[in-house]
Amino acid sequence: MKEENDDIVIENDPELEASTNTEKKLRERLKLAEAKAKEHLDGWQRAQADFINLRRRDEESKAEFVKFANLSLVEELLPVLDSFNAGLAHGLENLRAPYLQLLSVLKSAGLEELNPEGAQFDPHEHEAIATADTDKEEEDHKVLEVLQKGYKLYGKLVRPAKVKVGEFISNKNN
Repeated sequence: MKEENDDIVIENDPELEASTNTEKKLRERLKLAEAKAKEHLDGWQRAQADFINLRRRDEESKAEFVKFANLSLVEELLPVLDSFNAGLAHGLENLRAPYLQLLSVLKSAGLEELNPEGAQFDPHEHEAIATADTDKEEEDHKVLEVLQKGYKLYGKLVRPAKVKVGEFISNKNN
């Protein structure tokens, strides 16, 4: 069948139909290729995000390791601090400067003293060595005396404070 319109001739040409089929096939292949490319891009982006998260977790882990790397050294120095405290309690004021210097170095390394005198007894941070009867109700379960200071390293308990805790005794029996 032939149609003529201003020198344009359109026929049912098998070559034209073949080129249309080829074009359709190429469009389908292009869509598949684009879908695969998007899939690969998404996978790559996920892998990159996973890598960034892994690196961040690794850096956090290293920082945590560094924080507590000196834990055993700090634990070995606690008796030295106790000796300084005992000497200061006995009036040996010439120990104050080296004690404060050592304490300053340890504090800069993350050490925190627990000196809970007057605080509410907390079994997570305090070890009750003794109790003392008290007739003051407000002193019930309060730390009346610190027998040995406790310490934390970056918020983690290294040694609980050894304390004497008040125990309220009612005067109803008299």
